[in-house]
Amino acid sequence: MSDVPDAAQILTDIQISRVLILVPFTIICYDYILTFDHEVSRFWRRPLTWGSFFFHINRYSSLLGTIPLVFQYTMTTRDPGKYSVCNALRLYHQYFALISQILVGIILLIRTYALYERSKRILAFMILVVCGVIVSSLISFTKTDRKALPPLAASFACPFGQLNAQRIHLAESWTGLLVFDVMIFSLTLYKILVVHHDARAQPGSLLRTLLRDGTMYFGVMVLCTSVLIGTYTMGGPFLSGAPTTLTNVLSSVMISRLMFNLHDADSQTLRYGDAHSDDYMDESRTRIDAAYALDTLGSRLDTDSETLDVRGGSGGRRVV
Repeated sequence: MSDVPDAAQILTDIQISRVLILVPFTIICYDYILTFDHEVSRFWRRPLTWGSFFFHINRYSSLLGTIPLVFQYTMTTRDPGKYSVCNALRLYHQYFALISQILVGIILLIRTYALYERSKRILAFMILVVCGVIVSSLISFTKTDRKALPPLAASFACPFGQLNAQRIHLAESWTGLLVFDVMIFSLTLYKILVVHHDARAQPGSLLRTLLRDGTMYFGVMVLCTSVLIGTYTMGGPFLSGAPTTLTNVLSSVMISRLMFNLHDADSQTLRYGDAHSDDYMDESRTRIDAAYALDTLGSRLDTDSETLDVRGGSGGRRVV
């Protein structure tokens, strides 16, 4: 596709890009209002930990950080005096997308690390994959062509406009993030299937919550990332990368919901154990790492005796 589309095509792409900014902003505002009471009851009334810290950073950076992007995509101007503002907004957009993915990645790494009972081998494997993704992304960015857009495209100011070479290299970077999502989902699915052979999962249990949320997150992110990569490889200068904010917002919202659901599933597991096991309170009082790692991470990572406890029926079975 030519890097110099006509004015009508540019305007059409910009309108689509604006919709793909306003939609995720609406989604995250609606989700925040809908789940604010859950946030207060599950996080505000508990001591601040590393887990709750990452939760708040992820939730509020996504909510507040999207506001400048809305301003960027609605402030179209040909006034040369505004170009410096637009360039600052473009730079902010790039760093915001990067930081959003880093925050989500950290939370997913912690979640998977806890699910595998803080296995150093699993942690080393995940770090190795992450390093590979980072190196691949850096190589892609260093190969990016820094030439300016044609005058016609640049005259539309604040909305993103990218050359074909830039779009291809950015598509390569997002492909690396897709590899990361595949790794997280594969590790989660494998662990759950292994544990499920050794224990019965009750309705609403931690295992089913992890499998349900992990599958939903993976499916949505694969779809969004695939569409995003498609816009880089087949879209024009202004349409390429347009779903980036939608992808980041959906990722952030689903991570927040995952953390809410882990708390709910753990509460149900505790109530189920209390109702069906007389010695539940006396048994070691082992806590479920995967459910609490994101809430009380700092106080638990230094406790080597904690393991993943999966309870079924009237008894409990520890999976080591």
